[in-house]
Order: sequence, then structure tokens, then C-alpha cells
Amino acid sequence: MCDKIVDTYEYRPLVLDYDVEDIRRRYLKLYAGLIFDSMEELGIMNQAMDSGIYPLLPDMKVAGPAFTATRQVKVDFTEQEKNTRIGLVKSMIPGCIFISDSGGNSNSAHFGEITATCYRAAGCAGAVMDGSVRDTNYLINMGFPTFSRFRNPVEGHGRSEMVDFMVPIYVKGIEGMLKVYPGDFVFGDNDGVVIVPKDMTVPVLEQAEHWVETEKLSRKAMEDGMNPFDVYNTYGRF
Repeated sequence: MCDKIVDTYEYRPLVLDYDVEDIRRRYLKLYAGLIFDSMEELGIMNQAMDSGIYPLLPDMKVAGPAFTATRQVKVDFTEQEKNTRIGLVKSMIPGCIFISDSGGNSNSAHFGEITATCYRAAGCAGAVMDGSVRDTNYLINMGFPTFSRFRNPVEGHGRSEMVDFMVPIYVKGIEGMLKVYPGDFVFGDNDGVVIVPKDMTVPVLEQAEHWVETEKLSRKAMEDGMNPFDVYNTYGRF
């Protein structure tokens, strides 16, 4: 049985044209509101998940390329589902963020501590679930950044199953459903989660980094007594 599973899983790695750890390090210095504003400045609109997707702890952040997965309400457990799980773990790259829909299921958890431990060992740096998580104290104690819509102690197996990975998925966004592609850049903090289109990962980052510096200058100028309108005319933001 084990040989058969190993022989038949499908490998679908993320292929990116930038240094993931360097880009992650730079994004982690930023915040969700600034990244959202930077996207709008560049003409990228409504790339935020809707209210309700928050971290287990206020200081948790996620930043990394999206490793997508989709679920569906429970069907009979098959050999293919086992292979899907193995193929998913084998396909993860260091620094990726696991992001999944709920497949319409709302009566069970879709992510927990054992899964997080497995994914972390494969290089995953955090999880965003448009659904439920459980084992939250374990997730907090292991320091695994986890975002979810709600919490639920109910076992997912037998109620909801992951059926595919590294495919486009839909999650709830601020303007209806939001499509997330493998490799889109996922950023989340205590304000929520934003999704940067894959090919705009670096331009959005550079715009946000520029604004971070001008915000520092405008903040200092107002603290020193400069009129806010003069601050805006000088730095363009306050």
C-alpha cells in the first residue's frame, strides 16, 4: 500500500523568479493596509479577503507565495485522496503559505496541529483557511502563523476532504469571491489578509517600501509640529 501511494502521487512545485526568503523578509516589515493601498496605487483593486479572516494571535503574520488547495464536502475516502495529500506535501517549497477554501463545509475543522507540523517540516511558513481550524493552543504554542474564519473542535475527516492542490481557488473577498492562483503572494496581519497577484509581487513590495519611508518622515514632521496639510504636500501621505 505504501509503495503504491509513493509511486502514484503527483508533484506540482511552485516555480518563482525571485528569492522567496528575501521577499518574505521584506514583506514582513510591512502591514496589510499599506500593501492594499500599494496595490490600488498600481491599479490592482479589491485584493483582500473579507472581514473575519484573522490570526490566532494579534502579532501573527503570514507572508509568502500561495500554495493553494481546495476541499469539498465529504465523499468516500479513496486512494487518490491519500495520494493528493502526499503529493501536496512533496510539492511545498520553503516559505510558502498554505491557503485553502472550505469546500462549502462549515461543521468541522479544516486544519490543525498535526497538519501544521507536517507542512512546516515541508517548508510551509503559515496557513490561511477560509474556514475553520482546531488545536489552536497547539498551533499557538508551536508558533505557526494561522489565520481562519472560525474555530471548531470537530474532526474534518469524514466530513470534508482536500481534493486538489496547486490549482486556482476561490475564497470570500471584500467584493464577492476572490480568485487566488498558485504563487500569488499572501500577506496577513491582525487587520486581515491581502492577495498580491503573482507577477506584481515585487512591484507592490517596492511601492509599499517607498511609502513606509515617506510615512516615517511625515509622522516625524507632524510630531515636530508641521501643519498636516504641509506634511501632505511635502510627502504625499499622512
